[in-house]
Amino acid sequence: MKKCLLLLLCMVLLLPGRTKAQTNGAAVLAGIQQKITWRTPTDSLQQLARALDELRAKKPNPYLSYWGAFAQYHLYFRAGQHKQQAEAALQKGMALLEDLPAKTAEHYALLSLLQGLNLEFASFLTVAFKAGTVKENAEKAVALAPDNLRARYARGINDYYTPKQYGGGKVAIEHFKKAIAAPDKPDANPYAPNWGKPDAYWYLAQAYKAAGQTEQARTTATEGLSKYPQHSKLKGFLAKM
Repeated sequence: MKKCLLLLLCMVLLLPGRTKAQTNGAAVLAGIQQKITWRTPTDSLQQLARALDELRAKKPNPYLSYWGAFAQYHLYFRAGQHKQQAEAALQKGMALLEDLPAKTAEHYALLSLLQGLNLEFASFLTVAFKAGTVKENAEKAVALAPDNLRARYARGINDYYTPKQYGGGKVAIEHFKKAIAAPDKPDANPYAPNWGKPDAYWYLAQAYKAAGQTEQARTTATEGLSKYPQHSKLKGFLAKM
């Protein structure tokens, strides 16, 4: 009996266990989507971004790069009037995604969104070229995954903010409609993103309003708010209708 117990103990000790880095990585990535929202405090975002940086330095991973970039995307909006902080967040987020050797539709969509925001800091001589790259990456996302919510959202955002004299305002409604019709999370991986649907409703309502389709705008915002009753932008939109 003692020999059996000793043998069992040896087998347990020899089994491949999880390293400390793997354990920490799982803890950081667990419920990652819920950790990065518009309501997440700035200090919590900064702490999470640092934790993702530390994990990625030990063992690079496309999901760590994605969520690191998404954290920077949110930190850009928290920077407010601190332009240097805002630009630094965008630069870091873009670098995380650009460095990936093989990008998915999710990577290209988020990269396009970051690059679009970064046009604010582009010089007159480079803005046209950079704007072309923003559109190109959004289109790559759609080409890779036509039914991906965030791919359609990114392409809609790109068209929505492109001035009409430069060809904008033509396909935003189409892409936002496909975004709200798409599944939140096509990838079953627990670390895959599922964000974007509430904001896609708001942008679709805005795009309808800009096109003079007031009733469609109201209907879209009402539908969105019925599904996402805490969405402040949809509430504000309807309050002004």
